[in-house]
Amino acid sequence: MSLDSAVARLSASFQEERNGRKRIVVYDCRREHREASEMLETNGLDFNAFLQRVSKEFAIHSKETFVLTTTDRTVLDFDGFEELQDGNTLHLWQREDQVLPGATEEHIVFLPHYDTLVRSGMYEYYASSDGQKSLPYALAELIDNALSATARNKGVRAIEIRLLFDETLGKPAVIVLDNGCGMTSKQLNNWAVYRLSKFTRESNTFASNQKSYVRPDHVPRSLNSDISYFGVGGKQAGFYIGESTRMITKPMGFPDVHELIISKEEFERKEKNKEDIYRGVIRNRKPGDHSHVKQEDEGVLHDLIAEECGKESFTAVVITGIQPEHITFLKQDFPLWTRELAHLYHYYIHGFNGNDMRPCSQNTDRLHNIDIQIYLREKPPRCPRVLNLREIDNDMQTLYINSSTDTFEFKASTEDHGTVEGVLRYHPFLYDKETYPQEADAELAPIEDDDDNDSGVVHQARGKRPIFECFWNGRLIPYTTISEFEWCARPKKAGAVPAECYSRVSGVLFTDDRFQVSTNKLTFMDLELQLKNKDTIFTRIVKGQEQRVNIQREFAQWLKKCHESWDKQVKFLGFKGTITRTDAVPKKMQHPWATFSSIALDGKRYKTGQYVRSQKTQPIFFGSVVQFLLYGDHDGDVYATGGQVQIALEPKALYNEFKTIPICKIDRTTTVAAIKKSIDNELNKLPHKLNVEWPEGNAWSENAVHPAGTPLGPLQVTILNKKGETLSRMPSVSQGTVKKLLMELKVVWHGPFGDQETNSHIAQHSKWAFWFKPMENLTKLGKYTLYLNTMLNESNDSSFGGTQLPSYKLQFTITEGSAHTFVVGAVSSPLHVGVPFNIPLELLDVYGHPTQPPTDLKPVLECSGLDLSYEGLDTNGTTFTIRNVKARGKIQNYHSKTYDLKVVLPGLRLDTQMVKIGLLPGNPHSLHVTPVDNSVTIENGNPLRFYIEVHDEAGNITTHSKMIVRCQVRELPLEAIDCSNTGTGHLVTKPVNLKNINGDQYTFKAKFDVPSQKHIAVVYKELTVVPSTRVFRIEVYRQDDDDLLLKDKDKIEWEAGDLLENLRYRLYDEGGRKVSLTPELTSKIKVNWTADVSLQDLAKGNLPDVHVPIKVQDEHFYQVSYQDQHVSVNTSFTIVPRPNEPKHLKATLSQSTVRMGEILPGKINLELMDQYGNVTKTLTSTCVDHFTVKADGLERSTLAITWEESSHSVVVTGVQFQSGTPGTREMCFTFRSFVEHALVKVTAGVPAQLRLISGPGQPLQVLNEKGIPTPFLIQLCDEWGNPSPDQRVVVALKSSFSALKVRAAVMSQPVDAEGKTTFTVQSVSGPKGEYELHFKGSFNKKPLSAPSVKLTVIPDPNKPVSLAVDYDSTSKLPAGGIFPVFSVTVVSDEGSPIQHFNPAAASMFLWKRKASETTPPHGVGHLALVEDDAAAVVLSWHIMGDMDCVITKTTAAARRIYDDTQGRQQVMPLDSVYWNPNNRSLPHIKYGRSTFQPIGNPRFARDLLIYSGDQESCNMVFKNLLGDTILIDDLDSANNYRKAVMQNKTPCPTILTRQGERISAKGKFGGTQNKAPPIERLHGQVFGAPLPQRYHTLQGQIEQLGLYRSALQKKEQAKKDRDNHILKLSAPDVVQKEEEMEEKKQQLEEIERKLVPQEAPLPRKPLGHLDRLQPQQGAQGLGLGHCIHQLLQSEFPTGRAPPASSLLYLSLQPAPPGPVACSTWTSSLLYLSLQPALPGPVACSTWTSSLLYLSLQPAPPGPVACSTWTSSLPYLSLQPAPPGNPACFTWASTRPRPQH
Repeated sequence: MSLDSAVARLSASFQEERNGRKRIVVYDCRREHREASEMLETNGLDFNAFLQRVSKEFAIHSKETFVLTTTDRTVLDFDGFEELQDGNTLHLWQREDQVLPGATEEHIVFLPHYDTLVRSGMYEYYASSDGQKSLPYALAELIDNALSATARNKGVRAIEIRLLFDETLGKPAVIVLDNGCGMTSKQLNNWAVYRLSKFTRESNTFASNQKSYVRPDHVPRSLNSDISYFGVGGKQAGFYIGESTRMITKPMGFPDVHELIISKEEFERKEKNKEDIYRGVIRNRKPGDHSHVKQEDEGVLHDLIAEECGKESFTAVVITGIQPEHITFLKQDFPLWTRELAHLYHYYIHGFNGNDMRPCSQNTDRLHNIDIQIYLREKPPRCPRVLNLREIDNDMQTLYINSSTDTFEFKASTEDHGTVEGVLRYHPFLYDKETYPQEADAELAPIEDDDDNDSGVVHQARGKRPIFECFWNGRLIPYTTISEFEWCARPKKAGAVPAECYSRVSGVLFTDDRFQVSTNKLTFMDLELQLKNKDTIFTRIVKGQEQRVNIQREFAQWLKKCHESWDKQVKFLGFKGTITRTDAVPKKMQHPWATFSSIALDGKRYKTGQYVRSQKTQPIFFGSVVQFLLYGDHDGDVYATGGQVQIALEPKALYNEFKTIPICKIDRTTTVAAIKKSIDNELNKLPHKLNVEWPEGNAWSENAVHPAGTPLGPLQVTILNKKGETLSRMPSVSQGTVKKLLMELKVVWHGPFGDQETNSHIAQHSKWAFWFKPMENLTKLGKYTLYLNTMLNESNDSSFGGTQLPSYKLQFTITEGSAHTFVVGAVSSPLHVGVPFNIPLELLDVYGHPTQPPTDLKPVLECSGLDLSYEGLDTNGTTFTIRNVKARGKIQNYHSKTYDLKVVLPGLRLDTQMVKIGLLPGNPHSLHVTPVDNSVTIENGNPLRFYIEVHDEAGNITTHSKMIVRCQVRELPLEAIDCSNTGTGHLVTKPVNLKNINGDQYTFKAKFDVPSQKHIAVVYKELTVVPSTRVFRIEVYRQDDDDLLLKDKDKIEWEAGDLLENLRYRLYDEGGRKVSLTPELTSKIKVNWTADVSLQDLAKGNLPDVHVPIKVQDEHFYQVSYQDQHVSVNTSFTIVPRPNEPKHLKATLSQSTVRMGEILPGKINLELMDQYGNVTKTLTSTCVDHFTVKADGLERSTLAITWEESSHSVVVTGVQFQSGTPGTREMCFTFRSFVEHALVKVTAGVPAQLRLISGPGQPLQVLNEKGIPTPFLIQLCDEWGNPSPDQRVVVALKSSFSALKVRAAVMSQPVDAEGKTTFTVQSVSGPKGEYELHFKGSFNKKPLSAPSVKLTVIPDPNKPVSLAVDYDSTSKLPAGGIFPVFSVTVVSDEGSPIQHFNPAAASMFLWKRKASETTPPHGVGHLALVEDDAAAVVLSWHIMGDMDCVITKTTAAARRIYDDTQGRQQVMPLDSVYWNPNNRSLPHIKYGRSTFQPIGNPRFARDLLIYSGDQESCNMVFKNLLGDTILIDDLDSANNYRKAVMQNKTPCPTILTRQGERISAKGKFGGTQNKAPPIERLHGQVFGAPLPQRYHTLQGQIEQLGLYRSALQKKEQAKKDRDNHILKLSAPDVVQKEEEMEEKKQQLEEIERKLVPQEAPLPRKPLGHLDRLQPQQGAQGLGLGHCIHQLLQSEFPTGRAPPASSLLYLSLQPAPPGPVACSTWTSSLLYLSLQPALPGPVACSTWTSSLLYLSLQPAPPGPVACSTWTSSLPYLSLQPAPPGNPACFTWASTRPRPQH
């Protein structure tokens, strides 16, 4: 049957499907090029029957083997046959792995899933204002499928997008190709079903043999490639891009290729023919088979199918019928949409850390096995373009990552267990710009000048864009962004971080598929709602670890750190002021602008006046800085993100303008030298100088002199620059208008009244130059200047850019002609009689200019009424002077009179002139003084009066400058009067005041002169002075019987408080005459002690009474004065008060408080006082016996009353109170009739005893290990029982016997402010019996009397203390036998069995014991002891779970215990424990020094453990269990310690306190889980306490006593033996034996002397020990050698050395100079012994000492042979000398070191 007929039959069979028929298409693939097919009816057939039907239909021989498979190469079996559906296709093979001989077709049904209706409301379309922009997202759907398909690739995951737009190859096509796992035909059928998601494929009728969906494990950033999801994206994308989609795929492990086509054209055809639209055909073929491809329109498929050969698996999506607008977009916007794809799959391409290209990056997480390549082929001649998405470095995520400087990672957990990873990145501000990346579209836009935004307020980095981009399963969801969360939003109030910093943050969120997205993966459904739910928990991620912290505080701290560390802003320096700008700025930003003189930018300093160059301006310009501008109110140095700079364009001569630009447009790369060079080049183009020419040859030279009226000109002027070029206009600086040049001519006359312009002309440029005509109006005399100035045509300005344009200047002079007339000059007026004066005359030419006079002039002077004359004539230039003219005549007074003076110059054309003159009196000549008489009389005290006149030589009163007339009188100051203005004056002198005139008269002379006029004669007058009649002296006296006179400045004594009465006064004149008192005189009398003065009394000569002060020490000053306008007279006296009669007794205490029983400190002074409290000092030493002192409780024996001479007072000392209660005591002092009382405060005495105020009732009985609920209240008292508040006393609670353990809240404490202290006994424990509790205290190291309390300890009948185990100890247990019965009794504290207890609380352990083991394995709690009770409790609680853990040496032993206890016993083998033997220091100690001073005595907890044995193993155990746990006194100290450690950036371990609190290594404390329970609740699992030190002391004493006893016994026994031995020695037989021994000894010595000359062998006996000899006292290093020498001499008395065959000998010597073969020895050996050679090879010697070195020498004489010794030898051995000369020997021995 042909393929087409089979297809037709199959299509027809679809109509019968509703009737329940099931027909199967079978292709015969057994032979090559054989594609026969049959449709077999299977209704009613089982699998065997079906096989028989197949054999029959295809004529298969009974012996021929065949295989039936599905198109997926799944072998058909019974189960598979039952699952076959109508229309399925099978392949008939000879064998399963046979190659498909030809293409087969399989009809499929791909009806849309019901989700199409259910979820039709979801966002289905690529919504975009520009449809082409969504094209990348359509391609992304195909890439999603490719990523999912390649997820399990072990090698490279290759994904290729081919854009084939070359019409020469066929129709345009888009191909998406991957090397993933491929699809079977069933999976391809599933792909074709619309809305068949991965979750519903297993449970629907289209289920394939693929595994059910399993959510992948979590990976960072959710990069799980699980993004082929909904069953809609691939089909939507295909029909969005084109009109036909061809799926070509080969599954992994299968040899066949499956191909499916769905197209718009086919759908329309089926609809038109009313066929089932969702039915299609899958073509199954072998790889590389393109026989079905039409050559004419699908040429691109040939190359694609040819590539199939050799591929294990692949999938290719071929889209044709591409829309033209899509083709245009894909070609023209290639960079845009590829960048968008790189953005979508950024983290798949570059790894979970992204594309970090920064130099400091150490990114090693890139997923290099994902390659997404884009291939675009266009019609020639355009070259193909190939791009790998990894090569794109300007996608937004790459820009975000590489422009950031720090990251903030966090995690969000929603209430439905959804997890979102988040990353915030900080993009700092760098110098002149924000580094926050702009959108990709903005980057493609051309860079424009932003001068219109030159306010200096830099745009915010992110602006209004949202912070977070959202990724779903690792790929971007482009249309969903989240603006911010509450904790990272900009605060409403200003904080520690500037508000703009919040705009410098970008972020990204990573979710998995627990958060729903739309089917086209463009938007999230409800991500933002879930994350902003109040139940969502945000945590921070630090180094991969999650931390539960305050996320808002952590973010704020991170943002602050980023701002301080990374933002690089402009620093504005040198604040100058605030201005308002009126230039091109918006009106709302004209004020305020702060101005600055410099800035710091990018490590450079820019100042006012500095040259700069612009950048990014049109055009580029140069200039100097004028000032820096910053918008806002500022008053000092400030940082800002931007600003402006005002620049004066350079060269100023060319521009002359200012420009303001943003600071960021300053070119920071150029140099000042380059800027200056550019400015100089511009300056060379400017006009430089003028060239002036005189066409008629009448050139005027510089400073030439010409007569008036001489013509000037004509002139020709040209303008040249520095290059010598002629200019008629300014050089062009931009595209502006042309500036033409003009030439201005000015002639300026420098006249006497200033410069005057006489000529002014402006010339335009003619053909070659500027021209000016001649000028003939120069007639004025003087200097002239000709100016030629270059000007601008538009403004007539002669300067450009602040620089003058070229100019030319010519100076010349115009002079006068001959004399024509004259004028009379100014004559000094007024003139004085007889005083010469001059008359100046000026001669003029015809123009009125002054000129030279003729040489023969004779002037004539005439004046009516005056006689005129002159001395001569003077000529000076144009001035003619008549010299020293005098006028004589009489005038009235000193007023001026006017005269007409006529001057005639004969010979001139106009020869006569008239002038008026005024005449005044002449110079001073004489002095006249009135009165005229030569003798004058005056009263002493009055002034002198004279009238003065000054006359000229004619007798007229005259004046003169500085005309001072002086009057000199002896005894008076010099007087002077000024007569300069009037010539007259009245002269009045100072009053004449002669001292001590005493009624006599005196005569003086007065001298009158004028110092400035020496020629005026001096005038003298005679003066007579007589005494004055004014008041001169005051006299004060007391009118009584004695008329007491109070002299001036007298001191008088008067009784204190008394009244001084009857005071009077008298007045005397200068002559000693008494002055009569008148009302006028007495009204001028004043006193200083009262203001209430009676004028009537003063008129009578009486003065007011004086009140004397009441205090002795108050001395007062008193004064009486008289004063008028001429004289001031006074007299004074002082009154010193003296005490009155004694009135009372006064007691003065230096201290008023005293302790009971102590003497009052200081002394008590007793004095007699008058009525005003003044000390009378009337007491004497004899008055002491009349004083008495009384007070309650006063101790008389210590009281002392004595006389103190220095203070004239009686002193009382030794005041002491011995009884009574504390309080105030009144002391009574009496002296005759005088009585005084004083109060003394008596406090409690010195602490002397402790009293028990309250406590529990007696007799006191306490259960063992129970407490006493009633506290003991102790009061501190003195010896009289008064409560004492002395808080220096510390009270301690002690027990009477060490067997009784007492535990209280505090065992010792000081008393409180009332002298009380309280003790609450928490528990007492000890054997049953009676005890006493003692309260102890001391004061000043003296014990206080203290109470004691008797108590009886009663055993607790409910407290278990031991176990009584009863069993048959004689029984033997064979292997596999049964244990005997164990009867266990729990014994209480009182010794009786406990009847009621939980049997489950008892446990029994069994362990194997080797022959060497005598004890069971130890638990953790038994390995160590802790001395401190509080520390033992908290440590035991801290490792409570490990206290019963059994420690073993080996894992095998641990395993045996584990097996024996069925796993119930926890064990820890030491051979599996790692530990570091090095001990680290506490966290606050670094490099051996404390970083701070801790409180609370921190210690490592393990340091408190005391090990009983095996230190190393115990260290290993507890270092593993406790680690670096620290123990501190209390919680506050622990918190302070942890805080200080964390501030030093050091991790802090867990901290325990002696109070039972715990602070975990994470800083957590509080709660029941961090508080140790009472010791009772630890159920005995507490570290034991070591034996007290007292125990060890007693043990040592017991041992010493035992030794003492033994020694004493030995001594007594030795004494006894000695006495017995002495008795034996005195026996007769012993005496006889001694005599015989002495005789034998002498015989032996005689024999030895005879044997020496025969050189007999040496006796073989020990040489002895060195301790027999006494070392030589001398040089260091020689003592031992001397001892050895002594030893040898004692053994060889003849002085002969031993023979060579015998031993050498040792000598100890200091090191000789030069190199020596020697060795330095350590002092580890005890002694040195030297022995002779014994039989055998070696004679050994063992030694020790502090030797410097040893040298081995032969017997002298002869050469010395040294031996070199190594200090590593255990000991030395000596060997006999070999034959011949001794050589050097190196000694060594392998014998072990002797143990000493």
